[in-house]
Amino acid sequence: MSAKIRIVSDLHVGHKASVIDRLDALAPLAEGVDWLILNGDTLELKYGDLDVAHYDAQREKQRFEQEIAKWDCKVSVITGNHDPEISELHSLTLLDGKVFVTHGDGLFPNIAPWSSNVDNLEKHASIIDPDATGITEQDLHDYLALHKQVTIRAHKDDKKYNPTLWGKLKIFLHQTWPPTTPFRILKAWSEVPDRAASLTERFGLAPKFIVVGHTHNPGIWTRGKQRVINLGSYFPWPGALCIEIEDKTLNVRRVRKRQNAIEIGRTVASFEL
Repeated sequence: MSAKIRIVSDLHVGHKASVIDRLDALAPLAEGVDWLILNGDTLELKYGDLDVAHYDAQREKQRFEQEIAKWDCKVSVITGNHDPEISELHSLTLLDGKVFVTHGDGLFPNIAPWSSNVDNLEKHASIIDPDATGITEQDLHDYLALHKQVTIRAHKDDKKYNPTLWGKLKIFLHQTWPPTTPFRILKAWSEVPDRAASLTERFGLAPKFIVVGHTHNPGIWTRGKQRVINLGSYFPWPGALCIEIEDKTLNVRRVRKRQNAIEIGRTVASFEL
């Protein structure tokens, strides 16, 4: 019997908008599988060093590690732009190269073009060579690691973080300004499939499936012989998907999410590997 793999993304535990604020609520994701892959932005770690009294990121990371140690499966944690130092794993290639998994911040030279912090991201993004190419996964690892460094540097310039109610309101108002923000979000959504296909081609990979998150827009797109799958997020909207791989089949399933409650739902697409 083959191993069963499940892939999820963008849990954002610790973010004020996440439906998950208790680590033990994540346990259903690990049930019935041999290998669980958490594809970036699992924890909210970017701002933890700015106000430890309200959110101690290192303490939460330790609690997270203690929680996953209880699970009866292998767990791999890929970095995202909200948890760029949660591990040293920036991508995974599965099943002899047929499935490529990465968070998705590496698709954009300025990491998150819709972000209220985009000016700081762009200021530090000069360390990323937009024409970088390679032929091995090690080259890709280094390339993606630069994106994490940009995130780390940019967040230190972002002084807007304030975990109080008034601070959260100010963050919300800032994120909705300028009025072009929704259009920048939609533009990023539309670019993800082509950017994902381009990234793998640039680094000499030819997966049948590219799995990302980051933009929180769940869906499945076809680019040539490749399918790009975005797993959405654990924010209340717009939705979340997960991938399950077993017996040479890749299934995309809905995830039902409520406050501190997760349930793996119906299969929406099934593909042969």
